[in-house]
Amino acid sequence: MALMNSSECNCKARSDTAICPTCDAAAPPATQQPIDAVYAAPVSQSAPIARNRAIYILLALFLGIFGVHNFYAGYHGRAVCQLLITLLLGWLLIGVLFTGLWALVEMITVETDASGVQMV
Repeated sequence: MALMNSSECNCKARSDTAICPTCDAAAPPATQQPIDAVYAAPVSQSAPIARNRAIYILLALFLGIFGVHNFYAGYHGRAVCQLLITLLLGWLLIGVLFTGLWALVEMITVETDASGVQMV
């Protein structure tokens, strides 16, 4: 229960009464207490994990036609595309040659993962 000063006699009165019990003066309108802002818990933003370039190169060298190296680096669209080309056209040998060449070029040129972090 909070106390407030009466505007007429300056005595202490309860804030929930409409008139002062001493001088019968009307109580000033109650002021609203500010509502505390909603506190959002901080979101943990850890540093992205740097991928190992040597692992990327080995995956591209041995399993590149299946796009495994791109799955490792986070390039899921490329990886699915390489996998589908190999599975659908691999029996014609053109799919294996195409994705093999594609993996070789990526093995040499790609230096960052899908989130832009430099591979170490």
